[in-house]
Amino acid sequence: MLQDMATMPVHQVMTSSPMTVHPMTTVDELLILFDRHDYNAFPVVASDGTLRGIVSKLDILRLLHPDDQFRLPDPKVIAATRVADIMRPGTVTLEPEDPVVTAAELMVSTGLRSLPVVRRNGGWPVLMGIVSRGDLLRGLRFQLAE
Repeated sequence: MLQDMATMPVHQVMTSSPMTVHPMTTVDELLILFDRHDYNAFPVVASDGTLRGIVSKLDILRLLHPDDQFRLPDPKVIAATRVADIMRPGTVTLEPEDPVVTAAELMVSTGLRSLPVVRRNGGWPVLMGIVSRGDLLRGLRFQLAE
């Protein structure tokens, strides 16, 4: 039973067409999306659908770091900051055919809560979906129920 879960491809449990943000999205807009959807991270996708990185709540919190004089950054500057300036461009990804066990191992070893699922075609990878810890646990729950 659990063997099926281990070999099940990620595309069977991932969220297809996830909500994304553009590199030029502002932190102000991003905060609204985080509040509205209660996600931990958003894939950052260019206009052509290619994955450019991922941005998380933690990336925003890093903006609150005081300077050498212990002054906090100006809230207006934080609000106007672009996702491109705070996102992590090199992100761990999966392909749709990768087994679910690979996704679980990557999440455990990296501490990441979600992983973009991409199709690699030589250039920038194209976002196909996203798989979260919750997606994996739901897949396990359904597998155990069978």
